[in-house]
Amino acid sequence: MTDVFTLGEAVGHLSYLLIALSYWLTNIYWLRVAAVAGLLLQVIYFYSTGTSQVGAFWGLVFVAINIFHLVWLTRDRLSLRLPAQDAPLLREALSGLDDAQIARLIKAADWRDCSPGEILTRQDAPVDALFFLCRGRANVEVNGSFVTYLEKGSFIGEIAYLTGNPATATVTIEEPSRLLAFSKMRMAKVVAADEQISGIVYQLLGRDLAMKMRRTNTRRVLTPDDEGIRV
Repeated sequence: MTDVFTLGEAVGHLSYLLIALSYWLTNIYWLRVAAVAGLLLQVIYFYSTGTSQVGAFWGLVFVAINIFHLVWLTRDRLSLRLPAQDAPLLREALSGLDDAQIARLIKAADWRDCSPGEILTRQDAPVDALFFLCRGRANVEVNGSFVTYLEKGSFIGEIAYLTGNPATATVTIEEPSRLLAFSKMRMAKVVAADEQISGIVYQLLGRDLAMKMRRTNTRRVLTPDDEGIRV
């Protein structure tokens, strides 16, 4: 029992603690950092105690694999930057993703500056992109009737993106706006390559859709006869 508290055993316990932590982490970068630290301590423990030369050897192999991926991830992070003027909004809207993941996601999109009157989606027509409004405002109509306004931080076309069905509403730009247009094909490649991005994107789209439905329902209850009130 006293061996548990020796220096060698403490290193062993710390190594397994870090490895366990790596299984718990969801961010792939820090997961690999924790794994490398834990595995290196494990190798030191095995060599110092002479308990498992085989374990030490394979520990070094796993360290090498993780370091290789860390180098690639670090280089990827350094090459990906968020646009300074839109970074705060993107971080807030895509909470749960780090800057590198957001920047990678943006690579699947094109920046568009839109003028008043430009139609982004037309009800019952196919939608070939998912839009994210960074600046400006758009209005939403269903069956020719005004439903609500969309302002910065809103997704547009998420129902069509999630279901593959035609647009459920007509969305028209009301004032000069800047947005991101995500190509479905390029977006599919990004989310397929990173499960964390995939999960959070679908979570954010679902949350955005739920908020819009709640705002629309509230507006209908409070102002059923007024078609011009902003929500």
